[in-house]
Amino acid sequence: MKRLIIILLMLFTILACEEIYHPDLEEVDNKLVVEATLNAQLQQNTIKLYRSHGFNSENKTYPPVSGAKVYLSDNLHNRTPFIEMSNGTYLLDYKLDESQSYQLQIELDGETYESRMQAVPEMPKLDSVYADYATDITISGAANNKEDIITEHGVRVYTDINNEGQISHYRFDAQKVILYVNHYDTVIKSEGGRDMVETRPIYSWKSRYPTGIFNIAGPPAYSTQKEITKHPLEFFNLNYKRIISDTVIFTGWIYIVHQYGLNEDSYNYYKDLNNQLDAQGKIFDPVYIQANGNIKCLTNPDEVVLGNFEISSYAEARYYLMYSLIIDNLSIKRIPKDYYIPNRGALKDKKPEFWDSIYMSE
Repeated sequence: MKRLIIILLMLFTILACEEIYHPDLEEVDNKLVVEATLNAQLQQNTIKLYRSHGFNSENKTYPPVSGAKVYLSDNLHNRTPFIEMSNGTYLLDYKLDESQSYQLQIELDGETYESRMQAVPEMPKLDSVYADYATDITISGAANNKEDIITEHGVRVYTDINNEGQISHYRFDAQKVILYVNHYDTVIKSEGGRDMVETRPIYSWKSRYPTGIFNIAGPPAYSTQKEITKHPLEFFNLNYKRIISDTVIFTGWIYIVHQYGLNEDSYNYYKDLNNQLDAQGKIFDPVYIQANGNIKCLTNPDEVVLGNFEISSYAEARYYLMYSLIIDNLSIKRIPKDYYIPNRGALKDKKPEFWDSIYMSE
């Protein structure tokens, strides 16, 4: 009993010494954030302006910036105004001229902001797309034990790019549409008038989208080489039963690749963002840095502006990817058509228009 009392007194003494420490953090004004990506192939583009939050802010939404005067200025000093469509969202109804360069200009609260000039990149192009079996290894946290290392087997899609023009930097996004067939039973009348049960198909699909860091590609640093070889586009888990029920029939993927041609400074901006997004607090991770955008405040050079002004060219390519958990039948084929595909859906009896049997298996 005496020993127990001593232990309790020691624990009480340790707990009584605890004190919550509240560090003094420097309060930073909310900064202007510019989300401005213009697609050179579109007639209309929108950009967004909003304010950042302090580190300890409990507000989960970023306040939009309204009332700004926003212009697109070209290298011939022509200015085209944006129109504010809603709070913080500004519309540009103007198709970019591929022979010109442009910059973004913003006038707000007595301050003037301006980006660097951006040329309109050439149209991007994938020379070849192919697939092979691969293993994807994900490390969670500091990987102190084997549970922090996740190994998944699947199929990885690659591309080679050999553009003879000026463009050499790219960003990729995608939509992955998994296709599968379910079945249902229905009663029909036979020629003899008897009721018969017939099994019919339900053509089903649903979309998935890449997550994680930005998928970008560029030539090696300090090199004049422009060719890009075996750049990884997307990983498909071999176990598709994690996505769909094991009672349905998997019939492949429609893989829609969105390819953007970038200027080099936009590519470097995404590279800086990836360095931050991919860091996990390990000893050899890069230290926290502020991504260097191309927008400055002319009237107050010390003012920090977050975000970047980007002009990109755009091309889309579609592929049909098929593989199996049971046999080795990996194949990938270019789809020559660009039917509209809803995000998800199901259609009884009749195949959807995009479910073209010319290039897809049943």
